[in-house]
Amino acid sequence: MYIALFALITASAALLAATFSLGLTLDGSDALYSHFSLGLASAITSCFVHVLAMFYLIGTGVDIREAVEDDAELSAKFVPLTRQFKRRVFPPATLAIGFLILAVLLGGEIHSRVISAGQAGPLPIRELTGWWVHGVAEALALAVQAWAFIAEVRVVRENRVAIREINETLHERAEGTLPAVS
Repeated sequence: MYIALFALITASAALLAATFSLGLTLDGSDALYSHFSLGLASAITSCFVHVLAMFYLIGTGVDIREAVEDDAELSAKFVPLTRQFKRRVFPPATLAIGFLILAVLLGGEIHSRVISAGQAGPLPIRELTGWWVHGVAEALALAVQAWAFIAEVRVVRENRVAIREINETLHERAEGTLPAVS
C-alpha cells in the first residue's frame, strides 16, 4: 500500500503543480479549457488519494484491534497507536480536501465570468475583479495538500512497520518461540 500511495501522491502532486502553473500563464480559451480540465482531474485525483489514505487507516486499525484483542500487551501498545495515526492524518487530509474544493469552486466562478464576458480576443482574466482570490485559494490548497501528503506517507509507513511487528510477534508466539501473554 505504501508504494501505491506514494505513486498516487506523486501523480497527484504533479497534476496539481501542472494545473497551477498553467493557470498562471493563461493566454487564450484553449489554455483556459486545458486549465479547467486539468484542474478537475487533479482535484478528483487528490481527493481520491486523501480518502484512500483515510480508509486505509480505518481498515488497518480495525484489523490491528482484532489481531491484538486477545493479547493485553500488544493491545496496550498498538490500539492507541492506531488512534494516533488517525489523529495525525485525518485533520490535514480533511482540510486538504476542503481547501481544494474551495479553490475549484472559485475557479469555476472565474471560468463562468470569463465565458459570460464573451470576448473574441485575448481572455479578460486579469481584468476580472477577484481572479486573484482563486489564485490565493489554490496556493493555500497546494500548501495544505503538501502537509497532508507528507503526513499520509509518514503514517502509512509507520503503520506498515507496526503491522509487520504485530505479525512477527504473533507468528513467533504461534510457533512457541515466544511465550503467550494474556
